[in-house]
Amino acid sequence: MMLKSKMSHTILLACSMLLYFSTTIVFSAETKLLTSIGLWQEYNNNILYSRSDKTDDFISHAIPSFKLNHATELLKLSALATWDGWLYWDNSDLNRLNQRYGLNGNYRIAERWSVSALARYVKDSTQDSQLDETGSIQLGLKDRERLNAGTGLDYAVSERSDIGADYNYQKTDFESGVDTEAHSVRFFYRRRLQNQRDVITIFPRFVWGNSDDWDAYNSTLNFRWAHPFSETLDTSITVGARHSRVNYKDDTDDTDNWGGVADMWLRKRGELTTGRLGFSNRLRTRTNGEIINVSRLYTNIDHRLSRRFGLGFRGSIYYSNLIEDSPETDDDRWYFDVTPSAFYRLTERHLLRLSYSYNYQKLLDADNNDTIDRQRIWLQLRLNFPKSW
Repeated sequence: MMLKSKMSHTILLACSMLLYFSTTIVFSAETKLLTSIGLWQEYNNNILYSRSDKTDDFISHAIPSFKLNHATELLKLSALATWDGWLYWDNSDLNRLNQRYGLNGNYRIAERWSVSALARYVKDSTQDSQLDETGSIQLGLKDRERLNAGTGLDYAVSERSDIGADYNYQKTDFESGVDTEAHSVRFFYRRRLQNQRDVITIFPRFVWGNSDDWDAYNSTLNFRWAHPFSETLDTSITVGARHSRVNYKDDTDDTDNWGGVADMWLRKRGELTTGRLGFSNRLRTRTNGEIINVSRLYTNIDHRLSRRFGLGFRGSIYYSNLIEDSPETDDDRWYFDVTPSAFYRLTERHLLRLSYSYNYQKLLDADNNDTIDRQRIWLQLRLNFPKSW
């Protein structure tokens, strides 16, 4: 309830600020609205992601979505609202409605100065979020709510350099799990090199957070290089060092840990092929409050074989381990997911896609070498209705 109250106040404040800015600037405005409807029929052979006694079911999805973009010479504003309804044919007690809302804005207050703000709210299940973020799961279809709010300030030092700072707040509540709260502050210096193509960024980030079990502090120093090879191929490489300290509120020994962070990808945006290949290494939190280091290698590719027909492939490999790893707390895990697909473009705006997914999780504890796997197959129809004015 408290999270919903914070979310409503944050969204209301952000909307009020952005509405004020948008109504004071009426020249050179462009507005785009994308309305999308997704219809999805799925078979899932392990809906609770259990190690044994698997339960299978057919699931019907209806996914309406609205995305709004508004831009003037001084203001850029985007808003998103998505609902994902799950209807289980045999296990109706699991029926649910996932929700996602987002609001982002950037306003140039002077020739060199600009401010930004964001607000996001997500309600989904721990199964959806934890498999995607950490590659591990300990609870099934329990609710998760997450609120993000932030603001930033940028200053253009010259035509090729700028500096800035931003702040972000995140609150995560679980229906069954350890709730967390985190604050982060980032400072950055960004410069476009003389070739007018490469961009380098240096940014330290400081994060502090808490739960019922711990108080945590994390600091990183990051270096990023962005380079476009061509109009359809570009890359971004971020690497850095981190220091983390966790002070536990029980008898557990405090943790003082050094490590590395990474976020790098190669992206292709062509007429026939679109896709991304990437790798990341960062800290995450499991639903039980454990702080883990997650390494992830992933890809997502679509390739047209003809004007209407094409093939796709999405895959991820995760390795996660506790940052306070010891023989007594060893809980390393491997997880991978592969999803081949075939799609048929009914029109330029409407797409039909058939997908199959297999994922597998393995606990590497020598005393508990458990595995979980799941198979899914689904047919999805996506209809897009763009409008501009």
